[in-house]
Amino acid sequence: MNSVFLVVVAAMILIVVLLRFKVLIGPAILSGGMLIWIFESRSFEKLWVAFTETLTMQRTWDLLLCLYFVMCLEVELRKSGSLHGMVVTLRNIFSSNKVTLAFMPAFLGLLPSLGGARFSAPIVQEASEGIAVDDEEKSAINLWFRHIFEFSNPLMPGVILACGIANVTIGDLIDQVGWVTILCFILGWIFLIIPLKITDPEKATNTQHDRTIDWKSLVLAFGPIVTSFLLIVAFNVQAALAMGLVVVAFIPLYFWFKRPISVKSVFTESLDKKL
Repeated sequence: MNSVFLVVVAAMILIVVLLRFKVLIGPAILSGGMLIWIFESRSFEKLWVAFTETLTMQRTWDLLLCLYFVMCLEVELRKSGSLHGMVVTLRNIFSSNKVTLAFMPAFLGLLPSLGGARFSAPIVQEASEGIAVDDEEKSAINLWFRHIFEFSNPLMPGVILACGIANVTIGDLIDQVGWVTILCFILGWIFLIIPLKITDPEKATNTQHDRTIDWKSLVLAFGPIVTSFLLIVAFNVQAALAMGLVVVAFIPLYFWFKRPISVKSVFTESLDKKL
């Protein structure tokens, strides 16, 4: 077996072990890279070249800025109340909270940032009222549906990084494996959602037949995601540029829809140390 393959596997194992011990993903991945360097090179000249090339490669800054702007978008959606309004609307549209249980984590999974995990858990908790589902099942539903778009979302950092390494366009990747997202949703619905039993129809179903739709929240919640998707996939705009344009362009829309947000907080709260 190729020794390089074994070294790469060892580096991956090291990264996983460090993550299990709560080491931040940045230092964990750096440790894996250092392990490869120790076994395959041990040349300080090559280490320096790798460091300088990383800082000057366009892909590096595209990834970093894309992550930052995605987090800016997450702050916009939260501060404007668009996410909450969309949850209420979904409850009005669908007859059962089962749909919300599956749909909301999936939607938030389109935002590959800390916001996805931070928002999907309480939303799943709220949507599960009146349904017989324990904490482990809630976690499974949240985890599964929040990650079904990893095969077709051009905003996912993993997708951006993998395509950059493999020199494959994001559009071509989605053309080939995008169907897996649909398959994962179907499997999740069959094994995680259908078996759930409704214990309190008043809480879990739309017994009042209220069909009120908060169009403002729907536009402000779906608009940035759809626009970013089209810019990246249909018009081949770089991910960072597309996300930056969307974040800036939707700020006046929030004010126009009478959902004012703090522009300063959008850009400052997104400066997370993990970024």
